[in-house]
Amino acid sequence: MHISLRHAVALVTVQSLAGVLGDFSGPSFPPPADLAGNQSLVKAAWKSLTAAFEAGLGDASANGSSFPEAVRNFTFSVGLFSLHDPDATSLQLHYTSPEIAASTLGTKKVDDNSIYRVASVTKVFTVLAGLLSLSDAQWERPLSEILPALSGQGSDGVLSTPWDKITMRALAAQLGGVPRDGFPNLGEIALQMVQTNTTEAAVMAATGLPPGNASDPLSNPPCLLLLLQGKDCPAVPYAQGVANRPPTFLPWSSPGYANNGFTLLGLAMANATGRTIGELYQDHILDPLAMASTFSDPPPTAEYARSVIVGDDATAAGFALPNGVFISSGGVFSTTRDLARFGRGILNSTLLASERTRRWLKPVSHTARLQYAVGAPWEIIRHVSPTNKVTDLYTKSGDSGLYSAWLVLAPDFGVGFSILMAGSARGRFRAVAELADAVTQAMVPALQRQAAAEAGRNLAGTYRGADGLNSTLVLATEEGAAGVLVSSWISNGTDVLPFLATLAGPGPYRLLPSITDDARGQAAFRLVSAQDSPATGGGSASGALFAGPGMVTGDWLIVDDSTYYGAGLSLFVFDVGRNGKATAVTLPAYRVTLARSA
Repeated sequence: MHISLRHAVALVTVQSLAGVLGDFSGPSFPPPADLAGNQSLVKAAWKSLTAAFEAGLGDASANGSSFPEAVRNFTFSVGLFSLHDPDATSLQLHYTSPEIAASTLGTKKVDDNSIYRVASVTKVFTVLAGLLSLSDAQWERPLSEILPALSGQGSDGVLSTPWDKITMRALAAQLGGVPRDGFPNLGEIALQMVQTNTTEAAVMAATGLPPGNASDPLSNPPCLLLLLQGKDCPAVPYAQGVANRPPTFLPWSSPGYANNGFTLLGLAMANATGRTIGELYQDHILDPLAMASTFSDPPPTAEYARSVIVGDDATAAGFALPNGVFISSGGVFSTTRDLARFGRGILNSTLLASERTRRWLKPVSHTARLQYAVGAPWEIIRHVSPTNKVTDLYTKSGDSGLYSAWLVLAPDFGVGFSILMAGSARGRFRAVAELADAVTQAMVPALQRQAAAEAGRNLAGTYRGADGLNSTLVLATEEGAAGVLVSSWISNGTDVLPFLATLAGPGPYRLLPSITDDARGQAAFRLVSAQDSPATGGGSASGALFAGPGMVTGDWLIVDDSTYYGAGLSLFVFDVGRNGKATAVTLPAYRVTLARSA
């Protein structure tokens, strides 16, 4: 079977336009525990996906035009990881392009221990290091108090960045409103003019821009002179160079991607803690997670044999270029293996307390696109299944020089994957995005099906009362259905389902995971009806907003609204063994525990 990557991109677009309603935010089933086993639906999907990749990469005519020719021009590594199946890291795909195979320096064949630049995936390291090293009070301090070069700036209305109102938390959430890039930056036309030996007259003729003005403070930032002298830009001149730049937005108004924001965040973190950003990474992340192949400075030449380097000059390739003040924005080097450790460490709350991790893995702001939100520093993509089931993916992309990357976390499944890519051909970031789409479109449905299959084995069956009590609960799973279905429910000889129809709306009734306590072997679920089912999707034909489908009957609005002597009728608590199998279910409102008999 061939997977069309272009079709995958189109599928994302089509699905994202579908109406999305239904259920609580979160998983339909407990996360799957078997991703890499021979009977796993996830492994089967991965084998099909990688077979399609390998066929397309090895044969230019494979599957006609469905495989993007550009992908062959790039070296890449893709790797899955899971909290619940340590063998999931065996699900990998690596491809070495002719360009890398012919390079004088570096590896000639990539694997999960090959070192790439991860570009802006670095920003996740920066925010996590800040969460681990800064107090809440420090996160809320304005930059003007932390970076002296930004204090005391005069006011020039909308042309002045309000540094006294921008906090480190705002920068991390991409809501600081700061200029996108500092100076120098690749988008600066005046800098491009110098680098290409283009005359100012030629630029004026082509663009209509005026000539430079020596008296304009923006025209001679300190780092420009240092750059022209071939020197790095230290922290203070960098901050001075952005101090009087116009803002993009007011802080906390609209998200705006800003490499400059994470550069300033790194400088502020260093000032606030008295530690360099590299030391903060090492002490708080790399050493605790045993990430020995991850670096904040260019790796030593002894590591070049396993590094992905284009050509015969590591510096010219951008691999060994020092990042200076830009480390916190895009300076990290890592491997597929280490990024699996990193991703699992985040999902498992290895470094942060679990409640802080849950807070971190949440949106901070919307964008103008319904399927795309922003976190700190997450790019949150809402994957929508054909039945309108929403799965939130916490991602971070990266693209710089000759390197692109993507880190994707799916907390609903305790799963994630990374993509690392290198190459000098045009279209690299488009190629890495298409790979991320293809992996997502193959893996998310497979993870959902595997979770449903495991829930069928672990939770479905008949639960009976003891000592002659005429109470039974029959649970099942059904292909395509979100959640464990309540097939039958008798309590004290009474059929409960007709009562639920009057109380909670029409069936079928489903149980969705809500809270898990592994230490006590307990898993709480909540019952939902079909009135806000994902499959009902779609918008209102009348264009209703407040009275539209799901707005007045949404599950999140009515959760726990029907109680009996203080316990919710919707609450089901399973006793679960270490093997994941339920042995009993407690119905707190009914004050009864039913044992699983089949």
